[in-house]
Amino acid sequence: MRKAFEITDEKMINEVIDKAEYGTLALCLNDKPYSLPINFVYVEGEIYFHGAKKGKKIEIMRNNSNASFSVVEDYSLLPSYFSTDTGNACPATHLFKSVILDGHIVFVEDYEEKANTLESLMRKLQKEGNYIPLNHEMYKKAINAVCIYKLVPTTISAKFGLGQHFNKERYERVTKHLEERGSAKDLETLSLIKEFYKK
Repeated sequence: MRKAFEITDEKMINEVIDKAEYGTLALCLNDKPYSLPINFVYVEGEIYFHGAKKGKKIEIMRNNSNASFSVVEDYSLLPSYFSTDTGNACPATHLFKSVILDGHIVFVEDYEEKANTLESLMRKLQKEGNYIPLNHEMYKKAINAVCIYKLVPTTISAKFGLGQHFNKERYERVTKHLEERGSAKDLETLSLIKEFYKK
């Protein structure tokens, strides 16, 4: 990993994980990789998922608990001419924040932990509320029927590609183009480039 992109600040890493609505869960069995996009909730340093009690991913996890989970927050695409006027295609790039968590899967059997997980997921995805809390008796059958599993991380790595490595000329050229293009994402990206370039 390029040192300029490596992020170790726990608060910054947690913000990326908490903001992401879904990520990619990567599993492997008998040297055959299997990955899938999946929504999740991050609770006290662990990634929780829910779903059916049967299926391909459940089979794989029961046979090999090793797993990796990644989330990406994408920012502006920078065409090559944002960085140079030479016609060189190489500077074309996409700015981003990414986090990868490697660890092992644990199946959650405790009813209270399952209910709390689903409550946390609801709070994440339906911030406005307007639902009966998951500790209500009405959910007992549904909670018992659902599979809850979690990734317990052994390592967490983060990489932010936000122009930290730009030289002064490229920085000035890119920020000028972003200002001129001026989409909401460009203005958000511009703010981050300025923040990280100072570091």
